[in-house]
Amino acid sequence: MNKKKINVDLVRLGLLLLVALACMMAFVLVQPLGDGPDEIDRYKVVQYIYNHGTLPVGDDSEVLLEGYGGSYAFQPILTYIIQGYLLRALRVFDLSELTMLVIARLVCVATGLTAVVYTWLIGRQLFEDKRVAYLFTVAVTMLPQNLFVHTYVNTDSMGLLSVAIVIYATIRGIKTMYDIPSVVNLILGISICALSYYNCYGVVLAAAITMIVYYCREGRRGIVELVSKAGIIIFGVMILAGWWFIRNGILYDGDILALKARQLCAAETALPEYNPLTRDTYYRLGIPLTTMIWGTDYYTLCWKSFIAMFGPMRIPTSHYIYMTYKYLCIVALAGLIIPRKKLEMPENREISQGDRSVITIMMLVSGLIPVVLALYYSYTWEFQPQGRYYLPMVIPFMLLMTLGMRKVIALISMPFRKLSRGKIFESLLYHGMYALIVLMTLYSVFFAMLRYYGRV
Repeated sequence: MNKKKINVDLVRLGLLLLVALACMMAFVLVQPLGDGPDEIDRYKVVQYIYNHGTLPVGDDSEVLLEGYGGSYAFQPILTYIIQGYLLRALRVFDLSELTMLVIARLVCVATGLTAVVYTWLIGRQLFEDKRVAYLFTVAVTMLPQNLFVHTYVNTDSMGLLSVAIVIYATIRGIKTMYDIPSVVNLILGISICALSYYNCYGVVLAAAITMIVYYCREGRRGIVELVSKAGIIIFGVMILAGWWFIRNGILYDGDILALKARQLCAAETALPEYNPLTRDTYYRLGIPLTTMIWGTDYYTLCWKSFIAMFGPMRIPTSHYIYMTYKYLCIVALAGLIIPRKKLEMPENREISQGDRSVITIMMLVSGLIPVVLALYYSYTWEFQPQGRYYLPMVIPFMLLMTLGMRKVIALISMPFRKLSRGKIFESLLYHGMYALIVLMTLYSVFFAMLRYYGRV
């Protein structure tokens, strides 16, 4: 690849980062405290660290959720630790409450922008055609709900970054026999994931399965190397993230994930109607899972809020944007079944057929586990038809959509390939897709959201 092409790629990335930053900052500066899902209760953990300089125990009265009981301090809190100690370090400036909130939110913005860079790196690893790689990056980055999740105090944002890091490291590892940067990124990504968000843990399992399958193909020599490199990764993760689970084990009688401790605390501190041990769920009522999905508004709310439903699930975008995404998905899925030979599309020479199969395993596992976890949570714990619980699958999902759309664009441009400007027409189709996705996001943020808050 020549220097000119590299510069063009960096300019494209820079433009995407600027647009993403502008959208994120609109949310950061406009939405009041608490309009992000559960932000008030999440921010309690940040304020505790700011006030005391120590981490709270899950049942501390200062961090308990009013009504629901329990607290977010039982769950991994890496983001809150960074936010809390950052604000504590800035105490000398006597910041206002609003300024402190904005600074805390900016930590999530920085996390989101870093995730954009890793998504771009994933696209470059997967696609020789940089137009396709950029389409994938734009599709992931400019999904309105994906931008929104990086604009309020939460751990979801850091969890999504960890997913991008682990997927990038795994794909790079497959192509380089798990070189040093791949191993380092895996240690970093898995550690961040472990300290951030349980819903993202599926990507760790996917990475482990992928690594085992990859090395087992090499026979005995591969198994020896697998044990060696897996040992390095496990040791690194234990150093960076193990302390949290040791702490949980000490505080909560061996409950290293603090799931049981959180449930018991919620049962003791919640209002009777929110008691997790007695409240009605579809599971306890004996109602089938299929009825919950299709017989309620669960499916509709989930797919719409996966695309764009801001604030406390009260700020939708345009009906036409939902429909555009819906039909783009249908077209992309239809494109997946078009044979490559019919389209005269070359194979990706950088990735062998065997490695593509391993990457497919990675994407399937990391994409399906968040779906299973979200359904299980709503069915057995608390009915929560929210698309943000499905965001950990956004990279595998948008990869699938990109693969399908690439075939559709190739099919449309086939009659023009023999013309002197055939490639220009195909590039125009790609740029049209970039523009469409970005414009839908700009409308969702700078019109739908600002209109809701009375700013336009």
